Amino acid sequence: MTENLINNFLDKSEEAFLMAIEIYNKPTIKYRLEGFSFFICNAWELLLKAKMLKEGSSIYYPNKVDRTISLSDCVSKVFTNDKDPVRKNLEIIIGLRNTSTHFVIKEMDSIYLPFMQANVLNYSQKMFDFFNRDITKKIDSSFMSLVINNEEMSDEEILSRYGDNIFSRYSKIKHESSQLISSNSNEKLAIQVDLNVKIVKDISEAKTTFRIAKEGEEAVKIIKELKDTNLTHCYNQKRVREIVSDNLRRKGINKKISQYDLKLICDKFNLKYDEKYFYQHILTKSWGCSQQLVDFLTDLLLKNENIIDELKRELKK
Repeated sequence: MTENLINNFLDKSEEAFLMAIEIYNKPTIKYRLEGFSFFICNAWELLLKAKMLKEGSSIYYPNKVDRTISLSDCVSKVFTNDKDPVRKNLEIIIGLRNTSTHFVIKEMDSIYLPFMQANVLNYSQKMFDFFNRDITKKIDSSFMSLVINNEEMSDEEILSRYGDNIFSRYSKIKHESSQLISSNSNEKLAIQVDLNVKIVKDISEAKTTFRIAKEGEEAVKIIKELKDTNLTHCYNQKRVREIVSDNLRRKGINKKISQYDLKLICDKFNLKYDEKYFYQHILTKSWGCSQQLVDFLTDLLLKNENIIDELKRELKK
């Protein structure tokens, strides 16, 4: 009986998760932020209650056998360390759900996106860790990237449109989120990369070049597409190795990818300077990695799980 209930919870949890992704990434829906928070919280609640049932814990309040505990209570019981980045991330999303009816505006998408993207990946990983269920069998991992489609508005425009009350809350959340992300670089809490564009005179420091012509006849190069690397290159190399190792484990290959292993593959296939896979940030000199890199490495190792050993032997020769 309990096993059937657990499986029922997990099936519904996965459906709620897929609904959250679909709602947020559907451009015709304006209720994206609120809809995502409702369904993703429902997905987590069912997942955590299934885990509690599996461990023999009660999911009901004491002396109230007809009422199951809240998601917040589930979180504190399953993730007992209050500094756990997965728990902190969930608490932020729960806060979004609890206030979305009254205070959420679409301009908050950019504030919450780093937390929501981390939450999606955390859910996928915990579903596998707790129950050995691979959500990527139902949705390709490339579709788990959340897409923002708001045009950016200034604070003055937001104040003018929504008034003091909403703007005050918007500013407070924006400031607190920024402080939280800057003081916690853990990608299980938030996935955030700053994009900076500047004009430099030294051509060796430039990612793209143009010239200034006195005559003004088509001499400047037009940058026609500005990519948000927060979305396109949202992982650091450590996180890439973790995800690839997890992907392999789901397919029955117990292989942990080291930084040296990653370097071997990148050197062999010349990946480091291909912007599909890597992006170096000008100010920090750090490297951001894309979902395409994760997919490339996973596919490569699934086709030939011994390729790293082969590359090591090749290097010795």
